[in-house]
Amino acid sequence: MSRRKAGPGQAVFAAAVLWAALGAVACNSTKPEGKGPASGPSVEPDESRAVLRVGTISYPGSAFSRYVRETVGGSALELDAVALSHLFDQFVDDMILLQAAIEHGVTLSAEEKKAYLEESEAGTWTEEEKAALLASDSGPLVDKMMIQKYLQELNRDISVTEDEVRTYYEGHLDEFSLPERVQVSQILVPTEHEAVELWEKIRFSDEEGFRAAARAQSVGPEASAGGEMGIFLKGQLPAEMETAVFGMQEGEVSPVVESSYGFHIFRLDRKLAPGKVSFDGTAASIRRKLRERKSEAAAARQLEELKKSLDWDIFPGNLFFPYQREDT
Repeated sequence: MSRRKAGPGQAVFAAAVLWAALGAVACNSTKPEGKGPASGPSVEPDESRAVLRVGTISYPGSAFSRYVRETVGGSALELDAVALSHLFDQFVDDMILLQAAIEHGVTLSAEEKKAYLEESEAGTWTEEEKAALLASDSGPLVDKMMIQKYLQELNRDISVTEDEVRTYYEGHLDEFSLPERVQVSQILVPTEHEAVELWEKIRFSDEEGFRAAARAQSVGPEASAGGEMGIFLKGQLPAEMETAVFGMQEGEVSPVVESSYGFHIFRLDRKLAPGKVSFDGTAASIRRKLRERKSEAAAARQLEELKKSLDWDIFPGNLFFPYQREDT
């Protein structure tokens, strides 16, 4: 079975590029062929046969198996036919995008490769993989970077206006609401005797007296800051601490509270009433979110156009599992 110059919607958009910061392409609603999920392959597949052709480039089953390993971190033999079918659709999408990147003249400089590795999360690549990336102009890591760069270049001119940001903010005020919060300080000591003795001295002291005691006697990590722990919502502190601080008044010092860390004396510095994040305080994050959405939509449209214009075929009969094609 083959497929050439497919019409819109013939393959699911599970992801335009799994690795791109631009986000995943939204999936179309689908209906798999067949009566139900089939089990995964039970024998070693013949991976030499072509399973995809894009232009003049053919991809054997071994290329798809490698794609599976890099995407989900395991062997294709561990997955069932439904999962493998989804991954194959993603593989097709990515190889079509890679072909477009090549035709578009996308290249990678040594500086771009180094920057990519430096920005990657620690432990993502082995030293051997890093060396291979820097030394080669091909391979899975290079493919990922080329697809990412291609989509970034396509979306370079995407912008979000101030009106769009404000409209989103005003239409989603529930996202920016803030519940009651408390600003808390503490003194932490290792023994109950020491805590009780200290509490007797500071329970009626002012803020400066509490902070001086914290700097002098607390073993907590915030001792040098006079015991200032920060601002907390309900649910962010251990239960025994939350019960103590949320029931206090501003300026009040708590009785001794025991926890697995030791013995605490808390001071409620300030109660912050429910409110909302200001527009200025969240405008930058809204702008990023809206730009990501526009980029995802643009990537989906571009992929659909490429599927119409490029010459490509899939060969599901050569796959090592019963491929379940997804139709719109």
